Amino acid sequence: MPEPIYIEIVTSPGCVHSPKAVRIARQTISKLDDPIIMREVSIATAEGMQRAREFEVQATPAIAINGRVAYVGVPSIKLMGDLIRSTLWKEKEKGECYF
Repeated sequence: MPEPIYIEIVTSPGCVHSPKAVRIARQTISKLDDPIIMREVSIATAEGMQRAREFEVQATPAIAINGRVAYVGVPSIKLMGDLIRSTLWKEKEKGECYF
């Protein structure tokens, strides 16, 4: 079984776009069969502020996949799917050996 993909969405309570980014991520993930773990991290919390600093996030929403910021803003469902599939492909490629 492949390793899960970790998605973190850095949000802000005052950002009108954050809820839409979370909704799009959930919709996209629900259509995929791959193991994906998603969580929302609000900068209103100490943990959220720490993650935002680690990611060097200057604006919300910010979407990090496997510990790297992949997108800032609200992606379309297609783009969100492309970001996830690209990460899945890269992870799969790491595990393959060519002789």
